[in-house]
Amino acid sequence: MITDLKEIENSALNLNKKDKARLANKLLQSIHGKIDPEIEQAWIIEVQKRKETLNSGEASIHSASDVLNEARKRLEK
Repeated sequence: MITDLKEIENSALNLNKKDKARLANKLLQSIHGKIDPEIEQAWIIEVQKRKETLNSGEASIHSASDVLNEARKRLEK
C-alpha cells in the first residue's frame, strides 16, 4: 500500500485524464461532502448554455488581465 504522500502524488499524476477527474471528484467530495444533485444539474445546464454562446459567437473569451486593464481604463475616464 502506498502511504507516502509524494508516492501518492506521483501515482496520481501518471493517471489518464478520466481517472484524474474521478480521483479529483472523490477527493473534493471527501472534503466538502456530497454535492446536491439539483445544484450539480443546474451547473451542468449553465455550463452548456455558456458553451453554446461561445460556439455561436454570441460571447467571447477574454483573459483576466485584459478585462482588468479595460476596467481600469474605463474608471480613469
